[in-house]
Amino acid sequence: MADLVKVYRKDLEGFYEVSEARAAELETVGYSRNPVSYDVSGISSFDRGEGLNKAKSLFSFFNQDLLDEYADAWTQYGDADTAIRVTRQSKTWEKEFGYLKRDDGTMIMSELDALSNIASYKNTLYEYNIKDFTLFEDKFKDLIRTEVAPLEFQNRIDLVYNQVIDDIPAVKNLFAREYGIEATDDAIFGALINDDVEQGLLANQITTLQIEAEAVSAGFQTTFSRFESLRQAGLTRQKARQLYQSAGDIMQAARTVGRDLDLATLEEAAIGDVTAQKRIQRTEADIKAQQGITLGAAKKGGQVSGLLEF
Repeated sequence: MADLVKVYRKDLEGFYEVSEARAAELETVGYSRNPVSYDVSGISSFDRGEGLNKAKSLFSFFNQDLLDEYADAWTQYGDADTAIRVTRQSKTWEKEFGYLKRDDGTMIMSELDALSNIASYKNTLYEYNIKDFTLFEDKFKDLIRTEVAPLEFQNRIDLVYNQVIDDIPAVKNLFAREYGIEATDDAIFGALINDDVEQGLLANQITTLQIEAEAVSAGFQTTFSRFESLRQAGLTRQKARQLYQSAGDIMQAARTVGRDLDLATLEEAAIGDVTAQKRIQRTEADIKAQQGITLGAAKKGGQVSGLLEF
């Protein structure tokens, strides 16, 4: 008896043992002589139309690809809870809603709740005349991932608006320069919140630009990176206001006693640099000795006083 040949079919487990001639015939209709993975996708125990209708009823906000994923799962299990659980394990779902899963696999919230939150985020931005959300979609997903509630988002946006857009005019000019956009309120505001809506980074950007604005208002200008380094070293907006408003008078007073006191030295002293502070103290001593004037953060009666109180 001739040796039998094993042939395999994707929709059946196991194999057939047939003659060489029969194996050749079966190969023409999809059988294989090599082992194949058993595929049950084409085997349905439940009506697909029913599953599709149930998907449309429960998840009307799903796109067609997701509705089809649910319907396919339904045909295998005939159970709504199982069908959505299987759907949420698919690549199609991952592409649309993967941001809803934590690292441990649990859901942050349902798909419907996420879409509701995103709609609320959009409403918040719309209040500030931001109507094109194309560039914000990834930011919205980040907000969901970090579980930022719509009310918290509203508060964050209000914070930015109140502290930046309604702030001194120099801040608006600085935003236009840094982000390369026209200095309209909504354009500047949109650029800021699209850069990063995380609370800490928002506050940092605000503080850096406000420090620079204080310098610009007093007639001083260096670079954004310089102001960023000063902020990181501890310079606050209040200290910046005292520093830059008095810097011109202080440097002028230093020149009267032959001292070359530059802005960088004053900035370093304001953030606690001991060498810079000692240099200012020596200059202050010279001024006291020659003119009886005390260096300081603000003029009082034609004099300046209190520099190192920064």
